[in-house]
Amino acid sequence: MAAHPIHPALVHFPLGLLLSATLVDVGQLAGLWAEPRLAALLIAGGLVGGLAAMAAGLYDFSRLTDAQVPHALRHMAAVGTAWLGYAAALYLRRDALTGEGGPSTASLATSIASALVLGLGGWLGGELVYRYGAGRLDS
Repeated sequence: MAAHPIHPALVHFPLGLLLSATLVDVGQLAGLWAEPRLAALLIAGGLVGGLAAMAAGLYDFSRLTDAQVPHALRHMAAVGTAWLGYAAALYLRRDALTGEGGPSTASLATSIASALVLGLGGWLGGELVYRYGAGRLDS
């Protein structure tokens, strides 16, 4: 287990939770349902899971080659920006957690924008592994 990178195993949980929150937001905008707490809870779980994934990512970062580092920094910038965006979206909908109102337009827009940036960050992470060989045991 020590030779395998931990970060790739952990990222699926926050990715799934955060992107699901945005899907819930889009569904709410489309009028499919009106449960304002669901997206907020998904975001909160995704943010906590994201912290664990980021911690593991920093450890794995220390094991990269010099040629992989610039690509990793782009990935880190994108997912870090997305994490901050989702944190802002959660803050903007803090009343939804108590059931006192739905998410604001700003919170919905921030959630959607953060999902796009998170998608870019995930793609960059995939590039880091599959194109640049990060985390390969034979490299």
